[in-house]
Amino acid sequence: MKKIFTLILTCFLSLSLSGCSSSKNNEDILTFFNALDNTLNLKSAQISGTLDMKDSKLNIDAQILQKEDLQIASTIGLVAGGNVQNNFLNFYIKDGKTYLNSMGTKTQSTVDKIGLKTNSKLNTYNPFLDLTDDQLCELFDSSKKENDTYTFKVNTSKLATLLDNMGSIKLDNATLEATIKNKNISHLVLSFTGKQTVDDASANIDVSVELSIKKLNKINFPNDLDSYTKETAEN
Repeated sequence: MKKIFTLILTCFLSLSLSGCSSSKNNEDILTFFNALDNTLNLKSAQISGTLDMKDSKLNIDAQILQKEDLQIASTIGLVAGGNVQNNFLNFYIKDGKTYLNSMGTKTQSTVDKIGLKTNSKLNTYNPFLDLTDDQLCELFDSSKKENDTYTFKVNTSKLATLLDNMGSIKLDNATLEATIKNKNISHLVLSFTGKQTVDDASANIDVSVELSIKKLNKINFPNDLDSYTKETAEN
């Protein structure tokens, strides 16, 4: 009887361990981080999406083209407290100049005022490059793959540390979904909930970021950029 019980227990534990290991595929995790690095190094892209927080929402459309001179066209819309501002902030870079449309106030300057040279290229920082493969895999608790879509349960303590190393953020749940095509990320959704505490005050966190990324060949700028007011030396 003891032998039968031991055999049943061994089989049960084997199935349990097998189930745990199959819930997390390290190759899928590394595939995601490789695609993330490739995406951050794209020379041109159109990025559209939303940043949805508890009390407000940002609608984002950014076009980046840097095959020769750096060109950028970005639009941010804001929804807060029932108020909708579709053109809350528009920003452009073209021919070594910057153009800002802030709720109808239009100004222009030069890229050197924001620390760039005329022929500068954007270098997007990848915060995960210094991590080993094992450390990258530790960032996720589980993974699932269906066709080109990867779904991960994020390790909440490690994500909280990335968001705030002071320890004021505690997360309850965090998930990441990414669609990968041609070794690049074409769609990404990151959602997390928790609480942030500063001194004696605390606030609930409920954030969802959704981005769609596709290649870009040309930026269509507004026709009135030359009419933007030039900033003076005093400004």
